Amino acid sequence: MELASWILLAMGVLGALDILLFHMLGQNLRGRVESRAELVTHFLRGPTYFALFLLVPNSAPSGWAAWVLLGVLAFDVAISVADFWLEPASRRSAGGLPRGEYLLHVLLAMCFGALVLTVVQEVGPRRDGPSAWNFGGGDVPAALRLLLGAMAPIALASAVLDLVAVRRLGRAEPAGSARTAVG
Repeated sequence: MELASWILLAMGVLGALDILLFHMLGQNLRGRVESRAELVTHFLRGPTYFALFLLVPNSAPSGWAAWVLLGVLAFDVAISVADFWLEPASRRSAGGLPRGEYLLHVLLAMCFGALVLTVVQEVGPRRDGPSAWNFGGGDVPAALRLLLGAMAPIALASAVLDLVAVRRLGRAEPAGSARTAVG
């Protein structure tokens, strides 16, 4: 799945830019109580991309394995829909979603569509075959497989940081809120 791997590399780079420039430096999502729900979607995306970065360049799934890979892609669609739904409220007090991030999300969505198309074209004919992951590099260059393999734990580590922030922010009070005593 060489083409799918190149698309995944582009998505990894764009996603890292999104996290660094907008989530961390621009709006400090991990420090904003209002962003807890959005951070949950980001946490879910980490293991999803961990799996994609490892499976897409290193396997040729067939049978049930092909369906699992397609299911991971479908799960990412659900995560994206939830993330897009939550962003307006999450970012309202920070001035909304920055235009640059919005543009980056459009590019990522286009790349994701291309990724889904290439994976479906690759594994579609094998989805009813014998079930196996068929690990190996196939037509994917070794350097690309290594690069995506290095991105996998980075995606997972970012997800863990999001989860830690969700847990920490769960104990914090939103800015401007006041606790009222019931008595």
